[in-house]
Amino acid sequence: MPFISAKFRFTIPLRAALSALSIAALLAIPTPQAEAAVRKDVSEYAGQRCNPPPRGSGAIVGIFQGFGESAFVSSDYPESINRYRCFSSMEECKGWLYTMQSLYSAGLPRAAKCLKR
Repeated sequence: MPFISAKFRFTIPLRAALSALSIAALLAIPTPQAEAAVRKDVSEYAGQRCNPPPRGSGAIVGIFQGFGESAFVSSDYPESINRYRCFSSMEECKGWLYTMQSLYSAGLPRAAKCLKR
């Protein structure tokens, strides 16, 4: 029988055991829950036109400032789109933002957010 060192005999099973433990540890790490899917059936005219409500009122405000293709003139300069709406729920506001970003995608939006005032 050829000579096999003790070091070589124990390193292979040890490596396999460490690999199995590291894979098990990665699988056991809890992953954050996926955010709820954004509603995609919200109209661009959803919500209500409103003035900025006072802080602490609990109103949900959607702000969108972006660019869209000009409806009248075919040019290299996009049309500026500015919308400010109040919503009854954060879910509806995020759906509205999704719609706005889908419709007016001629460049990156300058502001697109939902805030709870």
